[in-house]
Amino acid sequence: MKNLDNLIKQLLKEQHESYMFFSNLEQMDRQCEILLSIPKDDVENILNNGHDWAQDHIAESKNNLDQVFDFMMNEIKGDKFSSDDAIKPQEDIMMEGRKKAGTKLCARGKSAAKAKFDVYPSAYANGYAVQVCKGTKPGLDGKKRCSGAYC
Repeated sequence: MKNLDNLIKQLLKEQHESYMFFSNLEQMDRQCEILLSIPKDDVENILNNGHDWAQDHIAESKNNLDQVFDFMMNEIKGDKFSSDDAIKPQEDIMMEGRKKAGTKLCARGKSAAKAKFDVYPSAYANGYAVQVCKGTKPGLDGKKRCSGAYC
C-alpha cells in the first residue's frame, strides 16, 4: 500500500510542477479539520496555560494564507475580486470579543510591538500587538486599554 501511495505521489509530482503547493494546502486542510474538531473550551484552556504562542502562529499563518489567496484570486478574476467576496455574510458579523476579519492592528499595538521586539513584523510581535490592542498588555504609556476594532 505504501508503494502505491509513493507511486501516486511521484506521478502527481511529475504531472504538476506545483506538487508541493497542492500537497501543502491539502495537509493544512487536514490539520485544520482536526484542530477545529477539538472542543473550543479545551483549546482555550491550553492557550491560557502559557501556550499563547500557538495563537500567534495561527494568526501569522492566516495572514500568509490571505496574501496567497488574494494574489491567486486577483490573477484568476482580476482586480474585481477581493478576499471579502469569499466571506459569507454571517461570518462577516463582528462577534463580542472577536476581531472582525480584515481589521488592522491598532496604532498603540504596533508602536508597543515595534518598541519591544527587534524584528517587526513577526509572529511574536504581531501577537503582542494584538494583546495591546485588546487591552491585556500595556501600551507604551504603561496603561492597559482596548483600542481599535478589538473593543
